[in-house]
Amino acid sequence: MAFRFALESILRLRASLERQEQTRLEMAARQVYSARERCESLEKERIDLEEKFLISMKAGIESSDLHFHLSARSGLEFAQLEAERALVEAQKRWNEQRTKFLQARRDREVMASIRERQHAEYVTEQARREQQQIDDLFAMRRIRPNG
Repeated sequence: MAFRFALESILRLRASLERQEQTRLEMAARQVYSARERCESLEKERIDLEEKFLISMKAGIESSDLHFHLSARSGLEFAQLEAERALVEAQKRWNEQRTKFLQARRDREVMASIRERQHAEYVTEQARREQQQIDDLFAMRRIRPNG
């Protein structure tokens, strides 16, 4: 008789849920990465804008150029604030998803350990039965010496 784990379908379900949560975690990580890149890109853009402004100031700047710079800087600051907010939100979602993934992994590991324990008990019982059969066969041969 082969080993049969009565909760095999639940174990497969737990493994499937774990894979789904892992996929969601990977997607959340990509969103964090993307938000972080956006923040870095905007920071580089801000630095470039400030460097161009300093060069313009040294060369002499007209009021229209000053107005353009202040407007661009204001828009860039707003974009940076929005990007930082999006990064914080993405990190929050990643942390929440990480918690869900870890819980799904623990749930699957519990079922897997139950399966492993039952399998070990099955193997021990099978070995005991086989030994009992060998002992019975040996005892029968001793009882019937010519047979």
